[in-house]
Amino acid sequence: MTSLDPTDPDDPAAVIDAAIGPHSVEIGLWQQRLVQFQRVAGGFMIVKGLTHWTSLFGSGDGMTSHFQRLPVDAQAATVFFAVIDLVAGVALWLGSAWGAMLWLLAAGAQVLAGVLVLEVSGLDVLLTIVEVLLVAGYVLIRFMVHVEAGQRR
Repeated sequence: MTSLDPTDPDDPAAVIDAAIGPHSVEIGLWQQRLVQFQRVAGGFMIVKGLTHWTSLFGSGDGMTSHFQRLPVDAQAATVFFAVIDLVAGVALWLGSAWGAMLWLLAAGAQVLAGVLVLEVSGLDVLLTIVEVLLVAGYVLIRFMVHVEAGQRR
């Protein structure tokens, strides 16, 4: 009977017991940049979601009555974006792939709502422009990650 030596790289047990974690995974430069970018975009989406929540609950006198005076479609959109922006922001912050997809869906819905349905304020226009620029940056960085992965093969 032979004994298995976990320090021997030719030993199957050493391969099976190899560490799983940051030291065993090669992360490229663009992949690192993507993770950091997702944190920035996630933080932006969390702040954006919280601005929707402040319009729901009010941050001072008269804010709640302002929400109640909005048309029903604007109220529904405010509630929708208050929830989806926070969920997408947290998912982006954590680096989940479905968070990026939810974010792209929320950004598309924000642009669509601003163009077709809702009366928008200056803050909404500014937040939408920043979000579209962030999406464009995400697409560019994601493309660079794909190119980098192709070069490593």
